[in-house]
Amino acid sequence: MLEKLQGIVIDIRRHNDRHNVITLFTRQRGRVAFLSTAGSSHSARLKQARLYPLAIIETDVNFKANRELQQLGSFQPILVADSLRLNPVKAAVAMFISEFLNHLLRTSPPDTAMWDYVANAISAFNASERGIGNFHLALLITLLPFMGIQPDLNRIESAQWFDMQGGVFTDSRPLHNNFIPPEETLFIPLISRINFANYTRFRFNGGQRRLLLRRLLDYYALHLPGMTGLKSPDVLTEMFS
Repeated sequence: MLEKLQGIVIDIRRHNDRHNVITLFTRQRGRVAFLSTAGSSHSARLKQARLYPLAIIETDVNFKANRELQQLGSFQPILVADSLRLNPVKAAVAMFISEFLNHLLRTSPPDTAMWDYVANAISAFNASERGIGNFHLALLITLLPFMGIQPDLNRIESAQWFDMQGGVFTDSRPLHNNFIPPEETLFIPLISRINFANYTRFRFNGGQRRLLLRRLLDYYALHLPGMTGLKSPDVLTEMFS
């Protein structure tokens, strides 16, 4: 029986001369890898052109539980997001977000609320013309509650050190090395206010944006397995330097 799936493209890899492996974050089944026909024919090139980082598609799948790779047949775009392919800055951000989600969701169960949130964020990002260099920061910050690792910011005004292991502010330096020092915690009240209603209004220079991204990735890596080894942050560093 065919099953209708809505999915966000979070990874594209060459499998062999005839196939690619397309990983989707699906609304119904979470992270699923598909075998997709590749090649030089007109139909194959057209199909491949519609599969790019953060593309949102709908497809009918004959899902088989005993298969590691499902078969991706025909599909339709839910969102025509040409700017994510044609705008070099958006394309770099989309590549990072897709790699981040691919690592983040390796062992996560299906989460329809998170899927809806990410899909709506991608749609807004596609339409946005300002502040696009802040989108990835806003997404990483606002996904913290979905993953159950939202830091406790109750003492944000009184304490100086941020203990990344405990996710709390403290009055003194933690006994381990996973902390943010006082000179950097000045940014935390600022980023704690970022959301998708206001992220285009924030102004960061290249150094501030790199620091915020590095600290956010460090925090995710401390609390969730499999979040190390991302390659695309280097592309963003070069893009926003």
